[in-house]
Amino acid sequence: MNFWLLIWMAIVVVYCCIQIVSWLALSIRQFRPKATWKEWPKVSVLLAARNEEKLILRSLRSLAGLDYPAEKLQILIGDDRSEDHTLPLIKQFIAGSPNFILIPVIKNLGAGRGKANVLAHLALKAEGEFLFITDVDVELPPLWIKNLLAEFTDEVGIISGTTICETGNSFETMQAIDWLHFMGFIKSFANLGVSCTSVGNNMAVRAEAYRQTGGYEKMPFSITEDYRLFKEVTKNGWQWRNVLEAGSLGKAKAIDSLIEMFHQRKRWLIGAKELPWNWKVLIFLYGLFMPLIWLTLVFYPVYSLLLWGIKFFIQCGFISSLCKKAGIKSFSLSSLFLYEIYVDLNTVITAIFFLLPFKTVWKGRQYRANDLVDVDL
Repeated sequence: MNFWLLIWMAIVVVYCCIQIVSWLALSIRQFRPKATWKEWPKVSVLLAARNEEKLILRSLRSLAGLDYPAEKLQILIGDDRSEDHTLPLIKQFIAGSPNFILIPVIKNLGAGRGKANVLAHLALKAEGEFLFITDVDVELPPLWIKNLLAEFTDEVGIISGTTICETGNSFETMQAIDWLHFMGFIKSFANLGVSCTSVGNNMAVRAEAYRQTGGYEKMPFSITEDYRLFKEVTKNGWQWRNVLEAGSLGKAKAIDSLIEMFHQRKRWLIGAKELPWNWKVLIFLYGLFMPLIWLTLVFYPVYSLLLWGIKFFIQCGFISSLCKKAGIKSFSLSSLFLYEIYVDLNTVITAIFFLLPFKTVWKGRQYRANDLVDVDL
């Protein structure tokens, strides 16, 4: 058999298997025991903030609206040398709220850099048995803490919730579908018991499990600090859970500009270098599917369109199933068709942007891809 035909078949089989298995895996019912609490434990929420004047009040209002006993809730806000009005806005909002604590972060702690450094500082001040981690751009539902705590049976060390983007204009809607699509794969693999990652804007970790890692100040620095924490916690034998439900669903503010989005994607791809080799192979073959379809379109247009149609049908079914589980309204067929164009173009441009010799810029800092050390602009 022709070598290139074997490669073609391998790409198609891998892609279709991932799509179909992921869709089917959503229907797997999890018969895991839930944690029951006679008395709610003390928890600490960790929030890193840098140059967030546009979103900080939205974030703080969300945290103030959490349905959890105030005497058991500690909210730690780390201001990472903000250069705008973030700091005075925080001070004004938390005045008279004793469970909100502002911690200015001036210096790096051990190996910590960027958000990981802020979290390292906050974790040292945390009094809770569980550390809940989120981002300023995420709005959380009132039952966020209680719903994630229900997953913390004795053997569980880390929990990842699900976050999507708020919808609005077409660009925001495309990001919302894209986030849900990506988060859906994490949930599907979790249902199959396959280790993936935790998502750093909607995450909780047992304080004991966090401290066993030595904290972010002792971990090797990673630009994707959430995956690094997930890796270190599970390496110590703790189990993990992934949750997709309305009660813990975070809603992130969509990114405004394309260039900022590509910097975000480049940051994720840099972090993906830490994945095991088998994951890298799967992701590489998965990413080759659409270029293969375009190439096949030139020589075998009927087969190419047939494969695209199958892919689109499975993808739409998968996303619709995710909407149902997340308790949100399903996206229209026109939005899903537009998303098909969006994700194809996004994938190509992201790959090109990743290969270009640009430093990754995030929150006003540049990150060098080779050594992953941050440098203030």
